[in-house]
Amino acid sequence: MAFLYIDSFVPGASELPGIVDDKNALLKRMKLVMLRISGEPVITSYGYLYPKPPKGLSRSRDQLKANYKKIWEDVIIAFDWDTYGATANTRTYEVNIGEFFLKKEIPELDLQKVVMHEILHIFLDMPRSMHHPQINKIIKHSLGLKGEPNPFGTD
Repeated sequence: MAFLYIDSFVPGASELPGIVDDKNALLKRMKLVMLRISGEPVITSYGYLYPKPPKGLSRSRDQLKANYKKIWEDVIIAFDWDTYGATANTRTYEVNIGEFFLKKEIPELDLQKVVMHEILHIFLDMPRSMHHPQINKIIKHSLGLKGEPNPFGTD
């Protein structure tokens, strides 16, 4: 079950009021994005667990690792001040969302594409240098998300 680490998105006591509002808004948007990606979560005191791997993926068609569903159980998604955009660690299965996404004007659909982009880096069974064309294809065709598949040109 992928884990959305709620505490990482919760504003700290020393954060400025504007940052508090932005982090609360991002957490709300992340919950909606994860609901679209995986379905209803299991809510715990530490965060939200998403038991179902992302909808719309096919191991063979999308060239995913044979154990991508098992990998999903170990994915952790968290907010990280040390990350500006979004990153995926393909060894630890961590997806970090950074301060760039505190901007409320970023559409939820674009945030969803970014989160899927990072998850797909973890799932793909091919050399990293070949990831982006395949990720774009999956986001556009397999998942059917409208518009630019990589709206911020992330790597």
